[in-house]
Amino acid sequence: MATSLPPTRSDIDDSFSDDGDSQGSPAEELQPDDGTSFDERLQVVERIARSESFQKSNRLPSLLRYLADCTLRHHRAGLTEQAIGRAVFGKPKDFHPAEDSSVRVYMRQLRLRIHEYYQSAGLDERVVIEIPKGGYALAFHLRQVPAAVQEIVETATTLSETENGNGSRRQHRVWLWLPWVLVAILLVLAVAGWYRGSRVENANAPAWPLNQVLQPGRQTTMVLADVSYILRLLGDGQVPLDAYADHHYADHLIPPEATEGELRVFHYLQSSQITSMADARAAFVMSSLAGSLKDNIVIRSAKELNGNILSNGNFIFIGAHTSNPWVILYRDRVNFRLMDPGLSGRRYIQNFSPRPGEQEAYFISEGTGHSGEDYATIALVPGMGSQGDALLLQGLRLEGTEAAIRFLGSMSGRNEMIERLKTANAGTLPRYFEVLLHAHSVGGSPASVDCIAARPLSAVRK
Repeated sequence: MATSLPPTRSDIDDSFSDDGDSQGSPAEELQPDDGTSFDERLQVVERIARSESFQKSNRLPSLLRYLADCTLRHHRAGLTEQAIGRAVFGKPKDFHPAEDSSVRVYMRQLRLRIHEYYQSAGLDERVVIEIPKGGYALAFHLRQVPAAVQEIVETATTLSETENGNGSRRQHRVWLWLPWVLVAILLVLAVAGWYRGSRVENANAPAWPLNQVLQPGRQTTMVLADVSYILRLLGDGQVPLDAYADHHYADHLIPPEATEGELRVFHYLQSSQITSMADARAAFVMSSLAGSLKDNIVIRSAKELNGNILSNGNFIFIGAHTSNPWVILYRDRVNFRLMDPGLSGRRYIQNFSPRPGEQEAYFISEGTGHSGEDYATIALVPGMGSQGDALLLQGLRLEGTEAAIRFLGSMSGRNEMIERLKTANAGTLPRYFEVLLHAHSVGGSPASVDCIAARPLSAVRK
């Protein structure tokens, strides 16, 4: 029985009038020619819309079903940003996409969720759905089968057809061909089993670039930000690293007239290991990307770190030096450096080697918790010791760090980084690198993230 999609909003029915985009009956115009059936496409759309990650959003399932309905019925007029805004999000008829980017924001989220589906629950889906950039129509295609499997299947089919065409000799020659047919079938099963096993193995391997700082049999230290480091703002905001490391940097900052209750708060902040929600999300994302090596990650607070721990091994640092002071040690290894003038000015990212189209500095205008622009960096650099590397995720604000975490956690974000880095490095992916991200936050949460610059970095240990 055919599967049908829920009806779309009626307030855009006039966009689907006969304008030459749709001719004939649905049965005639919708039959795919790529080996999939119309019902098969609808069914995979419905499975994705009902998947666990999609159920966390009220909008994304409706958006996916609407795009599928318009795509499969060739209603191109319904695939404009304005039509989508009216049909799915209830925008008014005078809605202008140039003034309201909500449709584009949700489309980025939809592309990400579809990628995530095919990396988890949809690993065995036969039909793959994508949304090519530059438009909103869905693209359907069959998942590629390894050439070896396809060739063996075709060989077995040819043998079978040859037997069927031999007429009166078929009964006589069947015993001659039967062993080879059985061998071909067994080979198909073996290769298919290997292919499925390799996919499962690859799915459990750490994702790039985490695979650069995670190795079997070796621990990787993930260093989370120290929220209590905000005590530095009681002074001029600048605290030398050695003063931070001895855990008494705030002693002289405590006001002499502080009450007993205030003193208890100060001492609690000095001695406690407190981090942020962004860092908690980072721990979850990194564990997800680590695959089968997630148990190799050891989580520490910046307050626990010391020079001996840093002397060897792989590290992941979450947060800029304003919340994770140890990051300052890697400052001279990158081009995009986070600058903090303290209480006297705005934070910004300095671009020490601007390329055409790039700025020399990237400023933010709002503090944490406000809507506005933000910038962040993701960098992989050589470690402090003779071995090991460090992955750094830093934002000018808390929202910027969270945007970097979200970007790294999405397959589309990682693919964008890879393409940017290959372009910047003559077509090859460098081992050490840095990328600059531009984010836009709404209500203290990143709504969109884009990679705007990339650099290969030197492999020389300093």
